[in-house]
Amino acid sequence: MWRSFDHTFQRVLTLNELEQYRKRSPEQIKKEDPELYTRISQDVKAWTDLWIHHVRTAVVPLPEKRLAAAHRTAERVDGILRDHFRARGWPYRPLDVVFLPPQVFLDETHRENLTAGMFIPFYPDSIFVSVDWPVPIELVLVHEILHYNKTGDVFGRPVQEGLAETGARFLVVKYDLLTTRSLRRLDTYSTERKGIELVLEAIMKRTGKSRDEAVDLFLGAFLTGNQDRMNEIFGDQTWERVIKLSNTRGDWQTHRIKAALGE
Repeated sequence: MWRSFDHTFQRVLTLNELEQYRKRSPEQIKKEDPELYTRISQDVKAWTDLWIHHVRTAVVPLPEKRLAAAHRTAERVDGILRDHFRARGWPYRPLDVVFLPPQVFLDETHRENLTAGMFIPFYPDSIFVSVDWPVPIELVLVHEILHYNKTGDVFGRPVQEGLAETGARFLVVKYDLLTTRSLRRLDTYSTERKGIELVLEAIMKRTGKSRDEAVDLFLGAFLTGNQDRMNEIFGDQTWERVIKLSNTRGDWQTHRIKAALGE
């Protein structure tokens, strides 16, 4: 699919625009050249919609009842998170969920590479999710909606993935979407979550708050980008060290996190 996009853009974009498409992220182009972003996005959406129809109807037809059930789950998750965000004063952006057959998410040359969902660059405000997958749809949706609603890029990938997963697990249990027992069988983002747990333990130790309250605090910093509360708890320099670890490749390790926290 990506090769098809690139091939078509070679014909419809100028050389300078094509270079920008290849080298810059959609967010950068949207900010710096909205007109180019709109041109690319319109084409990507049109082609992707045709592809969605093709795989749903011709490649691996999806039963209407299964698709309707998946949409009901997505609507329920959206309503729960919308209310959760509103109660905390966090801005909330809804995410359109496009359900596809699980076969679409298999890499035939590397079948160990699995994903339950994906974003397509320049296809705005949408996530593409498998309608059947070992990881429950509820967990995937909450995880990705948290990602989608974060403000800025304060934290590196280990914290982004670990906290989105930890937060998703907290929320699906809190709102009776899944049970704690069902989550124990899932090993998603286990390394990243270990580091998150160290930060949560430090928050509880320093503030006397419960684990649920600590998760809410950390999620607030992640989603709003405002680090004032975390700086109050840890001190500016300590929290800056933790953030730096998350942004340095290979540094999100338990012994380094403990040292950064002064534990």
